[in-house]
Amino acid sequence: MSQKDLYTGCPVQHARKYISGKWQIPILWYLKKQPSRFVELKNILPGISEKVLTQELRFFEASGIIEKEVYTCIPPKVEYRLTSQGLTLIPVIQNIIQWGYSHLQEEKANRSMRSTPVSIITELEAINNA
Repeated sequence: MSQKDLYTGCPVQHARKYISGKWQIPILWYLKKQPSRFVELKNILPGISEKVLTQELRFFEASGIIEKEVYTCIPPKVEYRLTSQGLTLIPVIQNIIQWGYSHLQEEKANRSMRSTPVSIITELEAINNA
């Protein structure tokens, strides 16, 4: 039996397919509020290549996590949005972010927080203060 066969049907390994990549959580997080165009996602995710963004969007689309809407206009317009199934990942991601934020605070890792977008920190603080 191969190592891969050991995890067949494992819910943890299944979930990791959608949130373990470097760019997967940020892509889903930014799509949670509104549909976005490819260039908008590219601009909000500094460092991601067009190739990787395309691969991730295709993976999520094939998995039913996001949907792509193509508008028939000139020039063509394409928007990506979370499906209802994709929206169910947002609480999972939110919990991961909250745990990370809390854990960093416990370690007093202020230097590490510089890499977290201010918008996420602000949003989490509002949630924690509610």
